[in-house]
Amino acid sequence: MIERKLLTIGDSKNIYHEITKALCPHCNKEKFSIEFIVEGTLKEPKIGIRYPGKKVKKRELKVKRSNSALWGNLYDFVVIPYIKGKEADEINFTFEEILNDFEKNKKDSDEFWSRIEEIYYYNHYTKNPPDLPGINSELFLLVIKWIWIQEDFNYKFDWIEVKSPVKYILETRTGTRTKKGAGRGKFFAALILLKKYFTFDEVKKIIPLY
Repeated sequence: MIERKLLTIGDSKNIYHEITKALCPHCNKEKFSIEFIVEGTLKEPKIGIRYPGKKVKKRELKVKRSNSALWGNLYDFVVIPYIKGKEADEINFTFEEILNDFEKNKKDSDEFWSRIEEIYYYNHYTKNPPDLPGINSELFLLVIKWIWIQEDFNYKFDWIEVKSPVKYILETRTGTRTKKGAGRGKFFAALILLKKYFTFDEVKKIIPLY
């Protein structure tokens, strides 16, 4: 049984801190047992984030100190898109499907590209996107917004940068600490290459996507 709550972000500048405050109290719950609707409403959801994700885990430490990080990947979650209030098929929102849709239907729209840039730099966009074929333009933007936030949590920022109330580290499945990565930058770079220079098949060879 999934418990659903509404999470309204007051200020996009503090979005990471607001997410940590909302998710952290639920870190001991079963995987994917709570979902925060972050876009839309409970009755008409657009995007949900389901938590705790697969990567969230308590660390097994031989020696625990007062400053030990007791959690790994504390804010891993899965992004759930909704279409007309119903959960969308996950297969339609993989990295490949999103990039394919961008290449086929959206890369030539400078207006749409300006919305992507706003999402990348500010986690929001200021004007409605143009109506384009393929994945609904608004849903496309909201999906990449929350995928990018997830990427930043999992690969880019540490617990201090997101103002987490609990200390944690980023680590692999085997417990090895991971170095900071590009976060959303990897996905954004793939979109840039698709828009200006290369085909999707070429981009996959240049930037391996997970």
